[in-house]
Amino acid sequence: MKMVRKKKLENLKRKHNRYIKSLGVNIDVDTGEIMSSFEGYPFPDLSCRPSLPTSDNIAGVGLKKQYATQVPAGKTISVAYNKGPYMIVDDKDFKTMGRKI
Repeated sequence: MKMVRKKKLENLKRKHNRYIKSLGVNIDVDTGEIMSSFEGYPFPDLSCRPSLPTSDNIAGVGLKKQYATQVPAGKTISVAYNKGPYMIVDDKDFKTMGRKI
């Protein structure tokens, strides 16, 4: 004979309550009510800090440096010597740059 779904559920709950009772909990097998006056221990505070202190924090202002983009009057930016870096050069030396005079 097949058991009705409700009866199956009641049998499973009773079996589970027997298992819990075998673990040492004072429980009523039929109703599932725990027969203990022990309230338990206070639950520990498991909250986390908003951010953990790490060594990768960079102190100070984190702004990029802004460089002057205006060249002074009478000056030009170019390679001053053969295979040299870019430099600010006078306009009068512009034609002789990179050559021996």
